Amino acid sequence: MGKEDDNLEFEVSASTAGNGDDVVDDDVWDDDDASDSPGCGSVLDREWAYRQNQFRKMGYRDGITEGQKDAAQEGFNIGFMESVHIAYRWGLVRGITSALASLPDRLKEKLLPSDQCRVRLQSLHNSVQEISADDALQMFHESTLDSNRPLEEPHVKSEEDEAADSSRLETLPKNLLLLLHECPNIKVHEEMARVM
Repeated sequence: MGKEDDNLEFEVSASTAGNGDDVVDDDVWDDDDASDSPGCGSVLDREWAYRQNQFRKMGYRDGITEGQKDAAQEGFNIGFMESVHIAYRWGLVRGITSALASLPDRLKEKLLPSDQCRVRLQSLHNSVQEISADDALQMFHESTLDSNRPLEEPHVKSEEDEAADSSRLETLPKNLLLLLHECPNIKVHEEMARVM
């Protein structure tokens, strides 16, 4: 199209718009014209159905997200309550046995006067050090699963291994407390005795 054609179109449009009688009302929201045109109702119905479907999906997604947050928080709270006492005791056992085992021999002899107590301390320390924090967490997790598992489900580990693993987390603090009570030079605070 040339420059002359552009001018011609402009002139035609301007002359048509200039005449007040020939102006067409292009009101999009005019109800009279919309109801007469074929297929207009179906377009509105489709748009309404589409919007309704979109809002339903958004509401469903929001509900799922909120439900997952609530379930995750509830699961965390339950897991925390179940594990905090065992983890605290486990931390005490690791800390106390490590501290006592790292003492020089002359101080160990003062605190643990009998050879039997020193041997038991070293044995307890070795037992604790064999279990990493990840292993302890895994043992606790497996013991929790075992307590919730139906009896007819097959076990990957033997029952004796599982019982030994879960009971080790519970018996090591008790063994340390017994050892500390047998050593008169080591004072055990009452709160620690209650925790263990």
